[in-house]
Amino acid sequence: MKYLIPVLSLLLVACSPSPEKIQAHNLAKRLRAEHAAQYVRKPKPKPCTFEDFIVNPQYRTTPDMWSVAGLKKVYAPDNSYVEILLATQRGRLYVDGKIALDFPICSGRIGGQETPKGSFRISQKSANHRSNRYGSFMSRDRSIVMKGDVSANDKRPANSVFVGAQMPYWLRFNGPIGLHVGTVYRQGASHGCVRVPVEAGVILFEKLSVGSKVIVK
Repeated sequence: MKYLIPVLSLLLVACSPSPEKIQAHNLAKRLRAEHAAQYVRKPKPKPCTFEDFIVNPQYRTTPDMWSVAGLKKVYAPDNSYVEILLATQRGRLYVDGKIALDFPICSGRIGGQETPKGSFRISQKSANHRSNRYGSFMSRDRSIVMKGDVSANDKRPANSVFVGAQMPYWLRFNGPIGLHVGTVYRQGASHGCVRVPVEAGVILFEKLSVGSKVIVK
């Protein structure tokens, strides 16, 4: 027992952090706190009217959405339709004849893949849709993208398979063209479909049904 106390003392000394480590730990803790303070969530902006939203000089380029209060609680697939405005790259959901949601879109690219104008009806809904026309050539185990942004008819690399691009919350309204969640550039960049942000896609999928009107102009 007479050797136990010295041994424990040595172990405690050996396990105790050095002053340099303590200083480094405190510095890291302070830096983390300062970094976190820079990214404190800002209060949500006060609700604005639709008129205020669309007269904003950044309306054409903003990725922001506007929605009427309580929209998520309204279930009205029989009384809803959507309007796509190609010139401003915006979309509008109407519920009971009134604008309930205004959101950014990304339509077909100029040069032969423009989104056709007209009045259409939704003919298919699919929450987990994949394109059968555009996608990527991937290794057979689908772990490696061998060539991206391809057509299903393009020549395939050896030992590859075609995997269609994901189109979540798919709403088909004009043959192969539909509305779905995707990357929303503030200009036409798709193969003809109308891409919307996920927040808008979820709402549109809930508020529209097969037969709902889609106006593209």
